Amino acid sequence: MEAQPRTPSPWSLRDPIFIYLAALIASLAGLVVAHFSGFVDLVEFADVDSEAEDQLPRIVMVAALAQYAAMYVGLRLLSSRKGTGDFQEDYHLHVSSNDWPFVLYGAGLLFASAIALSGLFSWLGVDAPTQEVVEAAESSESLGEIAIIVLVIAVLAPILEEMLFRGVLLDVLKSRMALNPAIWTTGIVFGIVHLTDPASLLLVPALAGLGVILGFARERSGGSLSRPILMHMGFNGVTAIALAFGL
Repeated sequence: MEAQPRTPSPWSLRDPIFIYLAALIASLAGLVVAHFSGFVDLVEFADVDSEAEDQLPRIVMVAALAQYAAMYVGLRLLSSRKGTGDFQEDYHLHVSSNDWPFVLYGAGLLFASAIALSGLFSWLGVDAPTQEVVEAAESSESLGEIAIIVLVIAVLAPILEEMLFRGVLLDVLKSRMALNPAIWTTGIVFGIVHLTDPASLLLVPALAGLGVILGFARERSGGSLSRPILMHMGFNGVTAIALAFGL
């Protein structure tokens, strides 16, 4: 990709860091509230001798909803305080009808990465890891819980993570370094932050690669987040559909 002049950003590097950390704290706070309200039992779940697998769907559901709600609030506040106050303009949310095929590209990317990782794990002689959110949906017998987890995977995560990483963070890095290093750095950070789920350790390179591809997709579309959001939805959506239908 050709070198482009650096453009100033209204955001600082601490903005995406603060929003992400605040979202993680909100996730923990949500779990504490859910515990004391009796919705989940964190003590029983933490007991290695207990059989509390039925707690996992509710724990993941509460943690994810609290995290993404806080992320949304953080992005809203950032837009009103440092941006123009126009959510769509500040975060490049210009959806084009011509971009819908990128959902299929994202799904294809998932299948390609799944095949590659399956071969790699087989070669290494290790079992393929299962992310906690997937385990939660698979262990739930409640349609309501599964529906909420699918919503988180297929809709909330792609939209809000793209706004934070390919939106705010990439804008900040583009104002400080050349475009290609900014995209690669954003992708690597995107992969690393998934380590909040320890099961994602072996998936970090693939997730970082996804982040890099989404970064280039944004830049090749004139800066809009339409394509990376749709690709991310396609990537996550295959997993969501499989969980919804018990595949």
